[in-house]
Amino acid sequence: MKRQIVTSSQEFVNWVNAFNGKMNCYTTVYDYEHYAENAKVDNSIILNKMFLDFDSHYEPLVNSFNDMCYIATKFEREDLMFKMYFSGKGFHIILYGERTNDIRSIQQYYTELAKDCNTLDRTGIQTNRLKRIPNTVNLSSEGPYFCIPLNFEDINNGLDYILKIAKKGNHKSIKYGSTLKTWNKVTPIEVSNVEVIPPKPPGELPILPCLYNAIMVENPGHYARVYLALWYRDILAIGERELTQENKNETVEIIMNEFKAIASKENIWLDWDEQTTRRYVTGIVDKGYHAPGCKSVLIPQGYCPGKCWRYCE
Repeated sequence: MKRQIVTSSQEFVNWVNAFNGKMNCYTTVYDYEHYAENAKVDNSIILNKMFLDFDSHYEPLVNSFNDMCYIATKFEREDLMFKMYFSGKGFHIILYGERTNDIRSIQQYYTELAKDCNTLDRTGIQTNRLKRIPNTVNLSSEGPYFCIPLNFEDINNGLDYILKIAKKGNHKSIKYGSTLKTWNKVTPIEVSNVEVIPPKPPGELPILPCLYNAIMVENPGHYARVYLALWYRDILAIGERELTQENKNETVEIIMNEFKAIASKENIWLDWDEQTTRRYVTGIVDKGYHAPGCKSVLIPQGYCPGKCWRYCE
C-alpha cells in the first residue's frame, strides 16, 4: 500500500477526513523514533505493544467476538493496559507493554494466547503490520460498518448491539488497566541449540519455515507474499539477478504454480486473485531482487519462528 508520513496530530486528522469513506484507512501498529524524508527508519522501531487481530474468515462472527471477550476479560483481571475495537469484520485488541529490543519476546506471549483462541490471526506479530484507523469505514464489511473503539458496556450489550452502533463512527477510545505488560526474555537465536524442522513444501519448491508460517494462513500479509516470491525467484535463478526474457517467463510460471498450490489448500489465502498475483510476481522477477536476509529482515520484522538451516546466511 502507498504510505504517507504525517508529522502532527492535526495532519493525521486531516488525512483521515480526506480519505475516510473513500478508501480503507490504515496506520502502522508500531511507532518509530526516526523517519527519513519519505520512509520510516526500521531500526528505530518502538516495540512496546502487541496487536491482536480476531478474524472470522470462515467462522461465524460471534466466534471472534467470544475470543476477544475472553482475552479482554483476562487482561482486565490482570490489570494490564489495553484497548478494544470492532474492525467492521472482526475484533482487535492492543496490549501495551514495556519496550523491548526483541520482537520475539512479544511473539512468545502472542503464541501462548493463541492456544485458546481459534480466531486469533495466525500471521502473529510482524513489525510491518497495519491496523485499521478507528472511526473509519471498513468498505469491505457488509454494513458497511465503521471500525469503532469498544468498552465493556458495549461488550455486555452483545454482538447485535455492537453491529448497530458500528453503522456510524465517532466513538471514544477507552484504555483499560494500569500495568504495562512485561515480556519474557527469549534465548537469542544465535545461541539456540534447537533447529526448526523444514516444513513439507505446499508445492514442489522448498520453503523456509518463516515464510511457510506467514503464508499458510487465511489472509497472508503483503510482505509475506512478496518475500516468498523473492525466495522462489532466488531458488530458480540460482541467485543470479540477470535473466533472459525466456528464463523470466519460465520463472514466473513456476512461481505461479507454487502459489496456486498454496491457494488451493482449504482455508488458506482466502483473498487469492490469480491476475493480481501474476502482476506482482512478474514485476518481482523482472527486477531481480534477492530474497530477504534472516538477520537483516526476517528476524527483526517478526517472521522467524526459530533458527533453521538458513540462519548462517
